[in-house]
Amino acid sequence: MSEIVTPLMIDLDKKNIVIVGGGSIAERRIRSLLENGGLLTVISPTIGEGIQKLWQTAQLTWKKKRFEAVDLADAFLIIAATNDPTVNELVVHHSPQDALLNVAAQAEKGNIHFPAHFKQGKLSISISTDGASPMLAAKIKDNLHTVYDENYGDYVDFLNESRKLIKHSLLDKSTQSLLLKELLAESFMDEQKQTKTIAWLEKLSGKDRVG
Repeated sequence: MSEIVTPLMIDLDKKNIVIVGGGSIAERRIRSLLENGGLLTVISPTIGEGIQKLWQTAQLTWKKKRFEAVDLADAFLIIAATNDPTVNELVVHHSPQDALLNVAAQAEKGNIHFPAHFKQGKLSISISTDGASPMLAAKIKDNLHTVYDENYGDYVDFLNESRKLIKHSLLDKSTQSLLLKELLAESFMDEQKQTKTIAWLEKLSGKDRVG
């Protein structure tokens, strides 16, 4: 992996994701991917209780076997997460050049790594130290989680709806921009104020007259 990495948001919907390994490390990676719509396949002779429950509820496919190069065919994202360095090296060696590869124990051997991350609705916050200190990244994530709590999920939904209404209005671009900035004031975290604002914006955009 290059020393210079680029943060990206990737759509994994219906993409083939292969996880080699069935222990706690593999489970952590799997749980971070469950809500992304990817097609998860676990390659491992044995799996932990957590992964087994996910398999039993049809949230992933489990191939009860040792890793083989053919297991990586058509994989969009590959995760090497075993506790056997030799197996992890085999995964790296046989990974297609155009596949995304994460090596859980040695991020520098892959071309992507997983940052510390949390979501509040549409708000997604990730923290990375480029592998220098995952514990620091986790600590910063925990600190930010207390600042950007569950209320921000609803607030971002409000901002999203407001933006659509403002863009649909006949206001000039400069006024639209000023109004969008005003909505970032902390007072708009209030649910009642959000409701009143949406009603006002609907009148402004003419949406309340549709139908």
